[in-house]
Amino acid sequence: MKSFKKRILAGLTAGTLLFTGFAGSVYAAERPDAPPPGKAQKIDSDTLAKEIAQQYDVNEKEVLAALKENKPLDDVYYAAIFAKASGKSFRQVFAMKSDWFDVMKALGITREKYDATVRELMAKDIAARSELDIKTVEKLMDKHYRPRDIRIAGRLAKASGKDVQSILDMKKINQRWFDVAKELGVNPEVTRPRSPADEAEDAEQEQPEQPREQPAE
Repeated sequence: MKSFKKRILAGLTAGTLLFTGFAGSVYAAERPDAPPPGKAQKIDSDTLAKEIAQQYDVNEKEVLAALKENKPLDDVYYAAIFAKASGKSFRQVFAMKSDWFDVMKALGITREKYDATVRELMAKDIAARSELDIKTVEKLMDKHYRPRDIRIAGRLAKASGKDVQSILDMKKINQRWFDVAKELGVNPEVTRPRSPADEAEDAEQEQPEQPREQPAE
């Protein structure tokens, strides 16, 4: 349990809800004491509140109110995901703020429930950016494909008319998706990032692929 608490309180990182970490860093870059955002685009409070509300199924006005009050962004995200996992409103959960691990326990959110919620949110996000349905994305997640690979393979599948699994099977370790697109006769631009979230995902995951862990029988 101690290691789980450490993982929760470290934030939604290590490949979990990558869009969350990206949005947070970009929003934080608007503040005077924050480091320069580099190539990232600034996101205003209204836009960020809308994105959080859509992703976590929470009330946009309640999220915006917290952002307008300059509440710490980490706290906004904890409240959003715990609201999603517990079925409570964002406002109710945010009002409970103390040690977020204690809040999690008070809401009756188990490790299994937390992990299931994270998985649901990841699948929803990947599906939206890969042009695949959620069930297909979940099956590919079970096979331990990386979100970036699912996203690009989904777009290539749509562009080529081929099955997404066959597209994934075409890509060999250390081969670029750009090359797979050319092999398919598809415009390689399909593999390019289309949004800041895609760019952040590419920066995080554009490394030599390691052999995937096989699902347990």
